[in-house]
Amino acid sequence: QAVVPSSRRSCIDACRPRLQMAGYAAAQLRGLKAAPQLNDRLVLCKGFDDSKGRWLVELEDGEEKAVKHDNMLMTLEPGTTLRLERGCVAHVTIGRASVLTQLEEDVRQSLDTDLQGFAEKFDIRCELNVVEGWPQFSVVLRGVPEQVSQSLDELGQLFNYYGMPLTTKTRGAGGGAATSAGATLGGAGDEAAPAEEEAPETIEVEGMEVTSLGKRDRRRPNVDRYGRER
Repeated sequence: QAVVPSSRRSCIDACRPRLQMAGYAAAQLRGLKAAPQLNDRLVLCKGFDDSKGRWLVELEDGEEKAVKHDNMLMTLEPGTTLRLERGCVAHVTIGRASVLTQLEEDVRQSLDTDLQGFAEKFDIRCELNVVEGWPQFSVVLRGVPEQVSQSLDELGQLFNYYGMPLTTKTRGAGGGAATSAGATLGGAGDEAAPAEEEAPETIEVEGMEVTSLGKRDRRRPNVDRYGRER
């Protein structure tokens, strides 16, 4: 029987689901006066307590808070990523929920197939997350932290192919955002050199001087569904 190193076992234990991440939504704290150090922090909304009039939220470190509705920013920049469970879970905001629900059936099936292949490639769990009544939808990734981190770039490329541009950004405990390079189509490292343009030429037409503009290359690049040139 194979022996799993203790460090590996602790990582596996940390990645075992403590709660069902799909069905919850990410938000950002704002305007807190009693705990200003939590402003701009990302949280996972786990439900609304009608008796207290507050949202139950979970911070990146697993701590739970009860927060007023006015202290919650519910619309996030596409690509905003909340990391939970010691990095084993990434909750990535994609965009408006209406964009997903209005996809043509064949396009939606293609997206589902691509997400399945994406999950198999990185050996992670991946699921679309649409919360009823919430303005945005997200993707929840679960797996070994290193594999989850490596998958974020390609997740951005995948959704760019479907017309949902995003750049994955993970906010740290202090609210600072770290951008995952290359998550957008034509991102850093893939930027093409600008095409040379012909020098403008001035000609005379019926007594008027007319300047002709240089020729521009308007051909669209031949790319696959991940935004990579074939």
